[in-house]
Amino acid sequence: MRICVDTTILLDILKDEFRNFQDKLYTALAKRENLVAPPVVFAELMPQFKGNTKLLCEFLEEHKIAIEPLGVDSAVAAAQAWMRYLKQKTKVKCPQCGWELNFKEHFLSDFYIGGFASVKCSAILTRDRGIYNKYFPALVGYEDCLKASC
Repeated sequence: MRICVDTTILLDILKDEFRNFQDKLYTALAKRENLVAPPVVFAELMPQFKGNTKLLCEFLEEHKIAIEPLGVDSAVAAAQAWMRYLKQKTKVKCPQCGWELNFKEHFLSDFYIGGFASVKCSAILTRDRGIYNKYFPALVGYEDCLKASC
């Protein structure tokens, strides 16, 4: 099964946090799942490696995660979800000038990952299911596959 690995899981491993989410990645490795991620995950991880791409590539290789191109279909799925998000965003007023500002909770990178996962993968392995449930409702979480044997 092709599983998209979200940045959050890899940060959990690097920071040794949220052990139960780390365990899901190690379960996927033990089951020999095909683990992939879009280039934005690579970019989000770069600061953890202080820009050392060789170390980052070694980390990804050690965890058997392939970085694959986003592709136009994935970008379209991301853009459609991003546009829905932008329409629903909350506006806040600046207390000093009264100007209406857009309040952002999510970043475009979250939508690229969701678009990639929804188009190219069977499931996503992430700690942040909220955004993916809301904007990519057909996308299955890997934890659901573990329970139901997808």
